[in-house]
Amino acid sequence: GWRWSRALLVDSESGLGDTGAMILRVEEHVAYFSFCDDFGPMNLGNIFQFCNLVDEYLQQPEGNLLAVIPSAGAQSLTNAVFLLGTYMIMRLDLDLVVIRERLEPFLGRVVEYKDVSPGKQCFSLQVEDCWGGLQRAKRLGWVFFGPGGFDLEQYAHYDSASNADLHEVVPGKLIAMQGPKDLHDDCDCGIMYRDIKFPDGSFSHREFSPAYYIDILQSFGVQAVVRLNAPKYSAQTFIDAGIAVAELAFDDCTPPPPDVVARFLALAEAVPGALAVHCK
Repeated sequence: GWRWSRALLVDSESGLGDTGAMILRVEEHVAYFSFCDDFGPMNLGNIFQFCNLVDEYLQQPEGNLLAVIPSAGAQSLTNAVFLLGTYMIMRLDLDLVVIRERLEPFLGRVVEYKDVSPGKQCFSLQVEDCWGGLQRAKRLGWVFFGPGGFDLEQYAHYDSASNADLHEVVPGKLIAMQGPKDLHDDCDCGIMYRDIKFPDGSFSHREFSPAYYIDILQSFGVQAVVRLNAPKYSAQTFIDAGIAVAELAFDDCTPPPPDVVARFLALAEAVPGALAVHCK
């Protein structure tokens, strides 16, 4: 196992001995839900919940230890190590070098994160990479867990595939969203959203029309939508609402060509408000 003054990470309760530690089982509170065979880091909502949960445990009398126990398997261990590192960043403000040193006994057992793109992954995303990104975002003021900062209720609402499937990546500047579609019902009337079901009739996901997103995007100060895929809706819907549409299409699940990257950066610098970006 591994420990600092008030908390420790162990594989199972058998590793606790007679410490009398309070037990926190990670998957009972936060979990990663994959889209396909992907495996990614916990999202900001999970990190926020974990930090608050650890705070609650550590408010107990000073002599009590907190034991963080993941479920069996390398992915669960990876999630636990990642979350503990995020706590050290967001609550303890520790440097990445110190975090690596404290979690070193487990870093050799974590696994790489896997992108949702099909086929063999040709790049590596490690736990340490994600810690670095979170620390950088915190220092830039993009992530703040203090009073008046991160809004878990709003985040969870827009994160839901039933509500928007949308995230504010850089506050006031970059929004990532699901690609809208022109939708029609049996009467060929425009509709705001449509539920897609699996062959057995169970719910799969929800598709949204561009009109559905207008009020949401305006609330985030979006001035332009960047379309990275072939058109599946009329850009005029956004344009009529005062939101420009930029066409930067390239093959899905591939790195953007250099010219697309250059045009995107130029657009981000030129537009004073936020950009909303989507693929198919």
